[in-house]
Amino acid sequence: MSSIAINGPAKSSRPWPTRWAWLLLPGSIFLVVLFVVPLTGLVLLSFGMPNWTLTNFVRIGDSPVYLVVLRNTLEISLSVTALAFVLSYPIAYALTTAGTALRTFLLIAVVLPYFTSTLARTFAWIVLLGRNGVVNQFLLELGWVSQPVTMLYNRFGVILGMTHIVMPMMILPMYTVMSSIDQKLMRAARANGASPLSAFLTIFLPLSLPGLIAGVLLVFIYCLGFYITPALMGGLSDVMITMAISSQILEQLNWNFGAALSVVLLASVLGVLWIGSRFFPIEQLLGFSDGKSGSTRARRQVGAQLLMRIGSAANALDRWLPSMGGRSVPILASFLAVLLLLPVLIVAYLSFSASSYFVFPLPGYSLRNYEAYIFDTLWVRATFTSIRIALMAAGMATALGGMMAFGLSRGGMPGRGAMVGLVLSPIIMPTVIVAVATYFLLARLGLQGTEFGLALGHAVHAIPYVVVIVVANLRDLNPSYERAARSLGAGSWATFRTIVAPLVRPALIVAGFFAFLASFDDVVYVLFLGIGKITTLPMRMWEGIRQDISPTIAAVATLQMLFATIVIVVGTLLRRQKNA
Repeated sequence: MSSIAINGPAKSSRPWPTRWAWLLLPGSIFLVVLFVVPLTGLVLLSFGMPNWTLTNFVRIGDSPVYLVVLRNTLEISLSVTALAFVLSYPIAYALTTAGTALRTFLLIAVVLPYFTSTLARTFAWIVLLGRNGVVNQFLLELGWVSQPVTMLYNRFGVILGMTHIVMPMMILPMYTVMSSIDQKLMRAARANGASPLSAFLTIFLPLSLPGLIAGVLLVFIYCLGFYITPALMGGLSDVMITMAISSQILEQLNWNFGAALSVVLLASVLGVLWIGSRFFPIEQLLGFSDGKSGSTRARRQVGAQLLMRIGSAANALDRWLPSMGGRSVPILASFLAVLLLLPVLIVAYLSFSASSYFVFPLPGYSLRNYEAYIFDTLWVRATFTSIRIALMAAGMATALGGMMAFGLSRGGMPGRGAMVGLVLSPIIMPTVIVAVATYFLLARLGLQGTEFGLALGHAVHAIPYVVVIVVANLRDLNPSYERAARSLGAGSWATFRTIVAPLVRPALIVAGFFAFLASFDDVVYVLFLGIGKITTLPMRMWEGIRQDISPTIAAVATLQMLFATIVIVVGTLLRRQKNA
């Protein structure tokens, strides 16, 4: 998650909002109608509207079952967040300090899983940890165990699978902050007699705390709303609140109680966000910056103060801490990066199996699983359904998000922070909550179970990604180009059409690709907005994993990963073309 600066226009006598700010209006209306209104309706429904009551919340507090569910959610979320932090920090640190070759490998290891669908990565862990999975076969072959070890459908499997999925989300905010730390401070500390470890603990670690806290908060919030992995890999004793919400709404059709559970989750997330905002603005947690240099100056002041005390601190630390080896962190980071890539690579390897069931190592190579996918009517129909929905969602998200990006980066308006919060909220809130709230709205409008209704939900989720990508591009535009066009007599529209639009077009294309990918890989929205009526490719995979794990699913997961790789490569090439 890159650091994005939203630079508002300089103060002037022009009335607010400025002309550019009016571009925020269409997207704002869209988000209010399809995000704010549904969430408000969800809260009202939880109180039994129109018959106001606290019965649903009292039931949650009085029922041991739901108290256990809440405890499971908290325990699993805390465990995954702690484990992800421990495993992610060395990778983020190595990304900042390593050489070009290692840094490139680490970036690939982080970015590829990040843009691979959660369902595909969860499927990878099911293949790895199953009773006849790759890990058990490996252990049996080595003679380390006499019978398969139970690693699936229990707390161990849930924590392991979730940790693997959230690690990129933990790494990217930390890396963003670490990459802005002035390495001269570390060199000055070493020159003043500090060992590598003491310099790290007294200089680098304190300056990296904003990224550390941002990663922890984002991952913890994401874990609270996790659905796919615990639903597929957990046992009966590992039920989380998202699974209880799904059961109440989709199976028992108890809308009011399901809404009450959703509000409990929503309140938990808002509480965590409020705590996080006490440290720094929430837009900075998600990669946005207000364009001011105060935080940078503060970090430099902290670094200078720490540097003044480095001599005495180094001497104290060196009495009991071992020296930090120059190769230990890169080696550890490389090992962890391999583990990040390994599950998806093994699934790709198994997709070429000549066997009708999973065997490791492969008895032979074949394209039979890909042929089974291509010539299966149900798989093909589900694929085209996903493409149609993703194209609609990407079109809406790119158009509305692009306008909002221009409005935020160039427009002047009161309440800019509230607008940034509205734009980012769809990716802060757990997807299950937003999907449930949208479900209630679309059901009343008669759009639940339609492709257009599902595309509307996907567009809400994709708009923040489009805004972040386009704003980053607008921040990097050289204003001298526009000034030169104006000095030659070009008007505002001509300058925009001939200068700004061509320079921003690559970012809009990349944003459209990622919006398409976000919709194409979704499962949770489909479960609530289209279940029983719409079968997308991820939904077909979901049903296949729950019913009968077939090697064909490995081929589909591999194709999804290939598509994500293509999107990443195309985005990189377009950015290089822009910078050339």
